[in-house]
Amino acid sequence: MLDKLENFMNGLTDMDWGWWPVLFLRPQKDQEMDNRMLLKLTLVFGSLVGVLFLLVLILGATRPLTLSDILTFILFCLLFGWVLFFVIYKATFAYFWDRRARRLRHPQD
Repeated sequence: MLDKLENFMNGLTDMDWGWWPVLFLRPQKDQEMDNRMLLKLTLVFGSLVGVLFLLVLILGATRPLTLSDILTFILFCLLFGWVLFFVIYKATFAYFWDRRARRLRHPQD
């Protein structure tokens, strides 16, 4: 079952469109995704998650927002988006990518 899930997840990460606009960051299939590379991905995709969360908060506001409210929301949403993206990506896509990378580097293990 874990092998099937790994194949599915790696099938998604092997597609170029999923890496746009940071295709240049994608490691070789036998290289693990280190935290430094994942932090670079997080700046792009985690920011997008944060902006989407910000839109939800602003659209769902029940009172007029002040500039201070909006700036606080922006900071909170960006931090939330970065942490959420990093943790979820690390525990899912990066985990399965690294599993395959180790197997490709040491096929007899």
